[in-house]
Amino acid sequence: MPKFWFFIYNIFLLPLLWTGFRLASIFNPKIKEGFEGRKNIFKNLSTSNLSLIKGKKVLIHSSSLGEFQQAIPLIEELKAKNYTIFCSFFSPSGYDHSKIPFSGIDKTYLPFDTISNSRKFLDLIRPEIIILMRYDLWFNLLYEAKKRNIKLVIANARFDHKDKFWNWRITSSFKKVMYKMIDKIFVIDDEDELYYRYKLKKFKGEVIRVGDSKYERVFNLFKDIKDEKPLPEKVILNKKVFVIGSSWKDDEEILLPAIDKALENGVPLLTALVPHEPKETKISAIEKNIKDKYKNIKAIRLSQIDKYNAENLLIIDSIGLLIKLYSISYVSYVGGGFRTGLHNILEPVIFNQPVFFSNIAKNSDEDEVLLETGCGILVENKLQFYKEFKKILTDETYRNQIAERCRKVFENTLGTANRIINNITQDDIR
Repeated sequence: MPKFWFFIYNIFLLPLLWTGFRLASIFNPKIKEGFEGRKNIFKNLSTSNLSLIKGKKVLIHSSSLGEFQQAIPLIEELKAKNYTIFCSFFSPSGYDHSKIPFSGIDKTYLPFDTISNSRKFLDLIRPEIIILMRYDLWFNLLYEAKKRNIKLVIANARFDHKDKFWNWRITSSFKKVMYKMIDKIFVIDDEDELYYRYKLKKFKGEVIRVGDSKYERVFNLFKDIKDEKPLPEKVILNKKVFVIGSSWKDDEEILLPAIDKALENGVPLLTALVPHEPKETKISAIEKNIKDKYKNIKAIRLSQIDKYNAENLLIIDSIGLLIKLYSISYVSYVGGGFRTGLHNILEPVIFNQPVFFSNIAKNSDEDEVLLETGCGILVENKLQFYKEFKKILTDETYRNQIAERCRKVFENTLGTANRIINNITQDDIR
């Protein structure tokens, strides 16, 4: 069956996929950027002399930035064991925005998945282990790695029930062939373990439940910034800080009326609004919207904080501050749930505070964890949000009861990265 799909994939599927990406790049700047970024992959790898580096080498592949964040605790564990690490990415968001917090680690785009590209890529890097974060599997890379006896591992694997490819006979066969090339699949919970075992009958590798390294990454960020103050004391003094993280227009249309009403009722509220993309056009649109519609909201950009004059809404027009802002907030809202999918809702939780969000656009399972523990509050519409928001701002006991439940979210979640790396490095590298 692997040889059958090797033929079908390379003769029929891959050319169609490449053509589809090329056509899409005409209209999608990110896809176009991905093509541009891949032009000099092999030239850059050749000049890095990676193939000459002696010792144990690991390739960690992440589809995008979110998956890379989950990989950082694994990188820390591998560094402690003196592995040489190389990081690859599929999307520009991962390659451009990933900040590798260690020296001596290079990154690259994963080349387009042709046979020749996969062979050349592995010839240059020569990894003993390839760790794939969560789900981004490419047939020729796996096929060629398997031929070379490179250990193949998936970390933070989550069985996606919405993936129709598992349900259709032909596409399911293709997915099963790819997954059966993997040596070890590290899953998040019992349900994932059950479904992978059910779908991958006669699987010769291992399916191992260890947890999610994403929680560990957020916890480590908390340790790094818990004592930092992202805003001047005079701005936040005696205020209840409401942080809106990664907001879209859909989020703002629900939140701003409630903020305006709370201010009208005399709540000492300071809102820090962090747009999803802090571009000038977006920020100007937010400022105009506030000025035209909300008489009680007075906005100022963070870059103009030296001119602060009792404004009650800060527009954060720089990047990299969000988790630091969560550390000083009384209550938070995480955006994206109405449109593209939630951004990281674990970040405010680590600071033990109620978290509002919508999950209409479903892209993770952390929302379910927050709802089960009672730490998160689902936003459905303007009226429902205002009622909950008002109660949290005016009833401190109620607010603190919700905040206390956040502690349960991180119980028994630490040590995942250590368990994964110890498992895959305890036996001799083949």
